Amino acid sequence: MNRIILIISVFCLFTISSCYKDGPTVNNPWEKIDFSALGPIRTMHAAPVEVHAITDQEFFRIDSDNNVIEERPIGLAAAYFGRPTLGDWVFTRFIEKNGKNVAEFHLTQNSNQIFDIIVNDIPVPAGTTINLEGTAAKDVGAFNNGSSQLAFPVELNTSSGSNLGVVIVDITLSGTKEEFISVEVTSVVDIPELRSIADFTSNISFIGGAYYITHQDGTFRVTANGQYTQVASGWTLDVFDKAGTIYMTSFQSFDFFKSEDNGVTFQRVGTTSPAKYVYKANDQFFHQENRGFEFKLISDDFEELKEIVYNGEIEDLSSNFPFWNMIFMGGRYYINADREIWYLDEIEIEE
Repeated sequence: MNRIILIISVFCLFTISSCYKDGPTVNNPWEKIDFSALGPIRTMHAAPVEVHAITDQEFFRIDSDNNVIEERPIGLAAAYFGRPTLGDWVFTRFIEKNGKNVAEFHLTQNSNQIFDIIVNDIPVPAGTTINLEGTAAKDVGAFNNGSSQLAFPVELNTSSGSNLGVVIVDITLSGTKEEFISVEVTSVVDIPELRSIADFTSNISFIGGAYYITHQDGTFRVTANGQYTQVASGWTLDVFDKAGTIYMTSFQSFDFFKSEDNGVTFQRVGTTSPAKYVYKANDQFFHQENRGFEFKLISDDFEELKEIVYNGEIEDLSSNFPFWNMIFMGGRYYINADREIWYLDEIEIEE
């Protein structure tokens, strides 16, 4: 009898799914990329055929097979003014270097090409000083499509006070995208209506040929040649586009706006939306209640949020608010969680 029990026990060890077919199953749809980062992933970007990721001291390129094809040391800085901004061919850190505020430009395809713009030395009117704004925004800068222009906020100081401005930089690269031909400040846009307080800036984004700054003092639209207009008042959070319509979110669900004239004017949508900070990945839109929080899927009509199925390992990290980007590249969705990057083919929703 003992021998029979032993044989049955051994058999169950090898066929445990059959012996416990009525037990609970664990759904772990996400897979982790095999690499080791020296610090938290600050943001990611979906380039045409690569995922770009960055920490305070490393830059990573990951191919469509999820292999790390470059792990580039970029060095620790004395101070950081918000998260870096990543583009298809260029990325920029906003840091302190040798006692100066610096916008440090790197090429994604050539680690030997670095160009510094000393922000404190950018020409401004007499009696005005300029330095980087230590913003806590979702994104501290924004590239246009193709990384040929960058806009980022600065603090402009005069004897009468401080306000925000926006620096616009034109970037010309070689045909192979492996050399800088020129990096030139073309505009310093003075926006007196925007107070220079780090926690007041929500985001800066590039949509439909213009930059949008969302802020406690409203939303401002800045054209590529440096002209600005205020398009909303009140504390706004984020701007995104879907099928030719530009949408704007705020803290209040009823303050949900849309523009059908490429951002020149905005009107209330007429329905409420819980969306706050919005990330577009593939043809879907994802919400964060605040920066670092878990992502949720936004319904097609923007009126509901749906809980995403995460792995237990990812959930274990969520109390530290480690989520900084959701992107789509090569048929997969990617999120970062602290020092890790996770991916999957299809988003799963909790029932």
